[in-house]
Amino acid sequence: MDRNFAELHVDGHHILPALLADIAAAERAIHVSIFLFFRDPIGWEVAEALASRARAGVDVRVLLNMEKTAMGDPFSTGEKEMMKHDPNIDYDPTDTKPLCEMLTAAGARVRDTNIDYDATAHIPDPRLRSMAEQIRSTISIDDLHVDHRKIVVIDGRVGWCGGANIGAQYMFHVPFDAAKDSREEGAERKAAGLPEPWWKWHDSLTRFEGPLALELDAAFHDRWVLDGGEDYAPLTASAPRTAPRGQPLQHAELHANEPDDRPNGVRQLYLRLIRAATSSIFIENPYLYHPDIVEALCAAKSANPSLSVVLIVPAGRHNDNSFSQDAQEHEYQRYLSCGIELYEYQNHFNHLKIAVFDARYSIHGSTNLNCRSLEDDKDFELVVLVDDASFARTVLERVRDVDVSHSRRITDGDLHGGLAGWRRRVRDPRTLLLLNKRML
Repeated sequence: MDRNFAELHVDGHHILPALLADIAAAERAIHVSIFLFFRDPIGWEVAEALASRARAGVDVRVLLNMEKTAMGDPFSTGEKEMMKHDPNIDYDPTDTKPLCEMLTAAGARVRDTNIDYDATAHIPDPRLRSMAEQIRSTISIDDLHVDHRKIVVIDGRVGWCGGANIGAQYMFHVPFDAAKDSREEGAERKAAGLPEPWWKWHDSLTRFEGPLALELDAAFHDRWVLDGGEDYAPLTASAPRTAPRGQPLQHAELHANEPDDRPNGVRQLYLRLIRAATSSIFIENPYLYHPDIVEALCAAKSANPSLSVVLIVPAGRHNDNSFSQDAQEHEYQRYLSCGIELYEYQNHFNHLKIAVFDARYSIHGSTNLNCRSLEDDKDFELVVLVDDASFARTVLERVRDVDVSHSRRITDGDLHGGLAGWRRRVRDPRTLLLLNKRML
């Protein structure tokens, strides 16, 4: 198969069954690179599926950040609080050690991505050794740099990437009601004795089938070896047992970045597409405030007033990071002044990292539009750029058109009415400090 196919999976009740089906069908190898892997009911379900295939002889390798999972990430996903709310959970879901031990006992290989980047890499491959030295010379404080990517590769034939980690916020069986506040919905389910009394997030992963899976696995391989895993022979393409799923694509390619001495590849991609857009730009992102992106969006709209620019970001009460919310709300005035349409998604935290340009190019991956993801020397990120108008229309129909209907449009009145308007115009001094250090 020399053509790629893609399926967009929006929200956990669509993501989870499809991902579990792919894991169950694996015959040779499953490679998972995930930032956070919680030991909650969903984490256990995915881990047990991986363990089952490992016991069957499938090569299973998992990269995860144990320390940041234990923290609920450097800020807070709300995982501990949410699981305390579930009467069926009586353990710490952020302690991933038992989950990793279960995987290892089943024959899977597990590596922690929270490593000492100052350590000298003893790697035979000169390319990887050079990469390790570049990263080592760039990183100043280990904990300020994380492998934020979300990748799953099955048999070198199917590859997943996007915004969702493994945990109950991101993946679930019971769909949430977009018209209900997430916590109120969770409380209602708890009171009624229903399963999954959680406050669920709006998120996505995109499933690719075809040659792109091998490119995703090459990115996994590099980090696996650099994080101390044993080297392994590159996967080769296997003939699909069934017809490929999803829409056929004209073209798809990877763009990645890591802390080194080169310009951030994902930032450069976004800037190129924003500046080249002639008819439309749509971006939905939970942390949208990198100065270069903000400047490029405003410049593009000002230079071409007929350009449609639609942005969807979280509503403040649902964002898991108050500093990031503060940083992006401070840019609202600039957006409105040049005619950009700005929406806040209501009721649930929207964690998607999706963009479409000129109804042709779409971006799928883990990259936030903040300083952590887009500076040259911060996190490890990866996105897939799809050049296909038909698939772009699918993204617009299933994400932009649906999410605008669940969002509140921000107007100039929202910037000047009461305390909320004042807060949108004036940054928290702590946010200014963090932005100055490019730590957000």
